[in-house]
Amino acid sequence: MDYKKDFFDRLSDNSLNLNNYELILAEYIKNNYKKISFLDLTDVSKILSIETSIIEAYISKIGYNDFEDFRNIIRDFAMSELSSTDRFEFSLININPKINNIKNLVIKKEISNLNKLMENFDESSFYSILEEIIKAPEIIVVGTRSSSIIAIYVEHIFNRIRKKTTKIISGATENFDKFPLFDGNALVLAIGFARYPKETIRIVNFFKKYNYKIVSITDSVMSALTPLSDIVFTIPCESVSITDFYATPISVINIIVVLLSQIDKEGSVSYLNKFEDIAKDYGFYF
Repeated sequence: MDYKKDFFDRLSDNSLNLNNYELILAEYIKNNYKKISFLDLTDVSKILSIETSIIEAYISKIGYNDFEDFRNIIRDFAMSELSSTDRFEFSLININPKINNIKNLVIKKEISNLNKLMENFDESSFYSILEEIIKAPEIIVVGTRSSSIIAIYVEHIFNRIRKKTTKIISGATENFDKFPLFDGNALVLAIGFARYPKETIRIVNFFKKYNYKIVSITDSVMSALTPLSDIVFTIPCESVSITDFYATPISVINIIVVLLSQIDKEGSVSYLNKFEDIAKDYGFYF
């Protein structure tokens, strides 16, 4: 399904009997949808000199609950098209360059992501992923570029609860030297967000070719990871300017880890005790 084409067709659907203001809105959105993914209702109202009530009526007419709901649909496909320069330039619209303003903007955005995660948590998909992790003899976590930081954390924290995990954080050929060593029943946990690094897609596609079970943590059902995955868990991951936000993906990983450790309490305690003995012998901490 071509979500973007369907969305654009809907904006100026003849059956809706749109008035002149609404036709102006439709045309502006089509030509500036990337920019609108960073604007709020008031911004659009000022730019087009159209009352917010008229914009809200139009949004309702084309089938959306409110401007935020509408903007989120745009973000689903726009974020994968935005360059770093686009993100930087569009974000300047709403950024007042003072410490308190930036602090509030960044923290509120992370809180907003977390609130959306709470409100839209797909328990069915989550438990399916949890079941796959529990029964898998090994986890291969794939995350490149900005997601490599999350993959490194997953490898570290999964191994601490006795879940054998190996990370792949680049498309370098030496990563595939390990391939013959992977268990054929290993689970591939892919992590990737817009703009979906090609390295990640190539690696996951490679595992797909060899019939590995693949689950993905990503930001949209329109993610490039979706067609390659057996199970997809989507989470909100909106950012500010050129930054990458990690509160929601790390929270999801931590939920998995806490649940796994509770399911296998005895094994977790045994492994952690061994870790503490090693940490003491080698003086890991002060």
